[in-house]
Amino acid sequence: MGSIQTITSSTLSLLSEQTIKSPNKHHKLKTLDIGLDGSTISTNPFGDKLLDYVQSEERGFGIHLEGAISDLDFDVSANNIIVTYSLGRLHVTTTISVCKRQGVIQSTVLKSTATQTIQVRYKLALNISVNRASYGQLTEGGPIPIPPPRNEFQLFDGSRSWAVINPNLDAMIQGSVFCDGLPVRLEPLKMENIPLDLPARTAFYGTVKILPGMAHILTSTYQLQPGTNFSELPSPLTDIRLNLAERWAVKNENMKLIVKGNFSYILGNCTIPVSKSATCLITDHVAINQLTNESAAQEYVSRIHSVVKTHLNWVFRIAQRPYGYWHRSYLATGVPKDRSIFQLDQQCYPILELCDFLDHFPSDLDFVKSLLDEETVATILSILHDRQDPVTLLYSTEETPGDDAVEHPFHFSSHILLWHTFSRLARTLSVLEYASNVLNPDNLNQRAEQIRTATLQHFVALNPATRTTMFAYLTDGAGTHTFYHDANDLPTLFIPSWDFTSPSSPEYAVWTRTMKFGLSPANTEGFFPKGPYGGLGSVHTRGPWPLGFAQEFMYANLVGNRAAANDAWRRIQGSMFMDGLFSEAVDAETGECTSKAWFSWPGSVIGSALLKFGVPGEDDE
Repeated sequence: MGSIQTITSSTLSLLSEQTIKSPNKHHKLKTLDIGLDGSTISTNPFGDKLLDYVQSEERGFGIHLEGAISDLDFDVSANNIIVTYSLGRLHVTTTISVCKRQGVIQSTVLKSTATQTIQVRYKLALNISVNRASYGQLTEGGPIPIPPPRNEFQLFDGSRSWAVINPNLDAMIQGSVFCDGLPVRLEPLKMENIPLDLPARTAFYGTVKILPGMAHILTSTYQLQPGTNFSELPSPLTDIRLNLAERWAVKNENMKLIVKGNFSYILGNCTIPVSKSATCLITDHVAINQLTNESAAQEYVSRIHSVVKTHLNWVFRIAQRPYGYWHRSYLATGVPKDRSIFQLDQQCYPILELCDFLDHFPSDLDFVKSLLDEETVATILSILHDRQDPVTLLYSTEETPGDDAVEHPFHFSSHILLWHTFSRLARTLSVLEYASNVLNPDNLNQRAEQIRTATLQHFVALNPATRTTMFAYLTDGAGTHTFYHDANDLPTLFIPSWDFTSPSSPEYAVWTRTMKFGLSPANTEGFFPKGPYGGLGSVHTRGPWPLGFAQEFMYANLVGNRAAANDAWRRIQGSMFMDGLFSEAVDAETGECTSKAWFSWPGSVIGSALLKFGVPGEDDE
């Protein structure tokens, strides 16, 4: 039930004429077609499915105005799609926004340029269905059965509100129509009896009289929510004004789109409220006050605080750990999706999130202490101790961060991440003045230093292909190494930022040789050099990745290579969707999506990098 898809499909019907004339304006729309059984997948990188929908002249749900359209244009930002056009002597501006309380809001301003009264006929089309998406099954767990489809249409509140309910999902979408802020009573003109597995094709009609030189606002709201009980929503006008008044203090438009788009996507699309105290977050906290005005900044900070806190509650208290450790993927219910596979890096991120949360919200120290008092962190540390090889003192893993099986048990970037996690947790415990037999700052610092020593001892090796000494990707701890670098291995990039090594140390040169190798054709399995959008990718999905472009951008800035930073920024912008988000992998010739559209990880990393380094050739914000 992703709102990005909902907004896109409901909006495209407004853009059909302009779409055909100016395809470059939204050529970045991509789809992933998934069979109804969840087991068949085909990528549709050029957005043909959405274009077919537009060109078929089937109009989506929402408010439609009758009449011949002229002078059609549109603009897209992270949270808004704004469409302008003319209907005779009527100028129309439709804004589709994502707002906190109402969900999706379609607001249409009708302004008359005529010398006499105009009557405008409109239709509220509600061809909407509420169904669970068929998930792409890219791991061995197999398809997840879809509940039987069922949609029921109802009117509430004296016909001033409507709802489409799916009782099998225990979910609904409800909405209302307002004219100049006052609710409109809906009188059905047409209601078709159709199969329950199809959208309810219900329509309501109305007329607005507009005096010469005057303007009226028609507003339609759409709120997707759990449960099947109708709840009265406030008027949307306050939220609309806040949304349109928001200002992001970033000069570069693409940078603004990336930062705001990924904020909105993660806080809106990737958060699932499991309960009042728990949020499932589907895949860097930044100085938000430097990006937007004070009122909007405070709203973002409040939202971030709420989402992260409830997500921590979900991770530590709801996500099931049948074998003691965190699994690599979960359903929102907290049930592990796939079979038991131990990933070393997966044990680090929840602990780091807890440390970050306390750094940014120190008033919540009691909440953090309550999680530390429970058994979860202690259990994870005990399991990690059991995974430590007694000879090499390295820690084994069954898969890389890219979910790929390892040919040797010890993985390099996961050790950098584990060292960082132990160091951060030790600092957090010291700040809290918290210590127990297991959670002891001194002990954690000793384990961190032990990891650093063992990592330098066993991963530094001669690459026979380049005849240079660098960090190996994998090792068996007995002298056998694999040399490779992957777009998923961000901890390798962060070695100097995390102070694993300093620029004056011998290990810094080993790191630069490792990165130069990884970001070059010498990295034969992970770097895809051909084409305008060639670059670092992964064996997981072969081809260049925007996450790889992010690594190239950050490394270039770290070592002061402006030309390389400019080239990476070119590929980042060229592979960006129109809403500032990115896919998992792209075509090396075109930059178009080849896998997983709207993938939140690369956008988050790229946004953080832009905030840290700025846009090449421009002053930092």
